[in-house]
Amino acid sequence: MNLELESYAGELTELREKVQVYEQLLHKIHMNASVVMDHEVVGDLIKNICSWSYAHRRGNGEYSEQEQDAIVRHAFDRLLETREPWTVRNRKNKERESQ
Repeated sequence: MNLELESYAGELTELREKVQVYEQLLHKIHMNASVVMDHEVVGDLIKNICSWSYAHRRGNGEYSEQEQDAIVRHAFDRLLETREPWTVRNRKNKERESQ
Protein backbone atom coordinates (compact mmCIF):
# COMPACT_ATOMS: atom_id res chain seq x y z
CA MET A 1 0.00 0.00 0.00
CA ASN A 2 2.79 2.44 0.87
CA LEU A 3 4.53 1.82 -2.45
CA GLU A 4 1.32 2.63 -4.29
CA LEU A 5 0.96 5.92 -2.42
CA GLU A 6 4.62 6.80 -2.99
CA SER A 7 4.23 6.05 -6.69
CA TYR A 8 1.13 8.23 -6.86
CA ALA A 9 2.92 11.06 -5.03
CA GLY A 10 5.84 10.82 -7.46
CA GLU A 11 3.53 10.90 -10.47
CA LEU A 12 1.65 13.86 -9.03
CA THR A 13 4.90 15.77 -8.49
CA GLU A 14 5.96 15.06 -12.08
CA LEU A 15 2.59 16.20 -13.44
CA ARG A 16 2.78 19.42 -11.44
CA GLU A 17 6.25 20.09 -12.84
CA LYS A 18 5.02 19.48 -16.38
CA VAL A 19 2.03 21.79 -15.96
CA GLN A 20 4.31 24.50 -14.59
CA VAL A 21 6.66 24.21 -17.59
CA TYR A 22 3.75 24.15 -20.07
CA GLU A 23 2.25 27.27 -18.46
CA GLN A 24 5.62 29.05 -18.56
CA LEU A 25 5.99 28.04 -22.20
CA LEU A 26 2.58 29.41 -23.14
CA HIS A 27 3.22 32.66 -21.27
CA LYS A 28 6.62 32.99 -22.93
CA ILE A 29 5.09 32.47 -26.38
CA HIS A 30 2.39 35.05 -25.67
CA MET A 31 4.83 37.60 -24.27
CA ASN A 32 7.21 37.32 -27.21
CA ALA A 33 4.53 37.08 -29.89
CA SER A 34 2.11 39.76 -28.71
CA VAL A 35 3.87 42.06 -26.29
CA VAL A 36 7.57 42.18 -27.17
CA MET A 37 7.02 40.97 -30.75
CA ASP A 38 10.28 39.02 -30.75
CA HIS A 39 9.42 36.48 -33.40
CA GLU A 40 12.88 34.91 -33.35
CA VAL A 41 12.30 33.80 -29.76
CA VAL A 42 8.83 32.53 -30.71
CA GLY A 43 10.46 30.55 -33.52
CA ASP A 44 12.92 29.03 -31.03
CA LEU A 45 10.05 28.01 -28.75
CA ILE A 46 8.10 26.45 -31.62
CA LYS A 47 11.20 24.48 -32.69
CA ASN A 48 11.58 23.24 -29.11
CA ILE A 49 7.95 22.12 -29.10
CA CYS A 50 8.50 20.27 -32.37
CA SER A 51 11.61 18.57 -30.97
CA TRP A 52 9.73 17.56 -27.84
CA SER A 53 6.89 16.11 -29.93
CA TYR A 54 9.29 14.23 -32.20
CA ALA A 55 11.18 12.82 -29.19
CA HIS A 56 8.12 10.71 -28.38
CA ARG A 57 8.27 8.98 -31.78
CA ARG A 58 12.03 8.96 -32.33
CA GLY A 59 13.59 5.57 -32.93
CA ASN A 60 10.42 3.70 -33.91
CA GLY A 61 10.69 1.41 -30.89
CA GLU A 62 14.40 0.70 -31.31
CA TYR A 63 15.30 2.32 -28.00
CA SER A 64 14.66 0.75 -24.62
CA GLU A 65 11.98 2.37 -22.49
CA GLN A 66 14.66 4.00 -20.34
CA GLU A 67 16.49 5.38 -23.40
CA GLN A 68 13.25 6.72 -24.87
CA ASP A 69 12.33 8.32 -21.54
CA ALA A 70 15.76 10.01 -21.43
CA ILE A 71 15.31 11.37 -24.97
CA VAL A 72 11.88 12.75 -24.11
CA ARG A 73 13.16 14.19 -20.82
CA HIS A 74 16.03 15.95 -22.59
CA ALA A 75 13.61 17.51 -25.07
CA PHE A 76 11.27 18.48 -22.22
CA ASP A 77 14.12 20.15 -20.32
CA ARG A 78 14.89 22.26 -23.40
CA LEU A 79 11.32 23.51 -23.96
CA LEU A 80 11.95 26.93 -22.44
CA GLU A 81 15.44 27.50 -23.90
CA THR A 82 15.70 30.36 -26.40
CA ARG A 83 18.13 32.92 -27.61
CA GLU A 84 18.40 36.09 -25.58
CA PRO A 85 15.36 38.36 -25.75
CA TRP A 86 15.32 41.02 -28.46
CA THR A 87 15.86 43.81 -25.95
CA VAL A 88 19.10 42.20 -24.70
CA ARG A 89 20.31 41.45 -28.24
CA ASN A 90 19.52 45.03 -29.29
CA ARG A 91 21.36 46.53 -26.29
CA LYS A 92 24.45 44.38 -26.95
CA ASN A 93 24.46 45.40 -30.61
CA LYS A 94 24.33 49.07 -29.63
CA GLU A 95 27.18 48.55 -27.15
CA ARG A 96 29.30 46.90 -29.86
CA GLU A 97 28.56 49.70 -32.29
CA SER A 98 29.60 52.37 -29.79
CA GLN A 99 32.97 50.76 -29.11
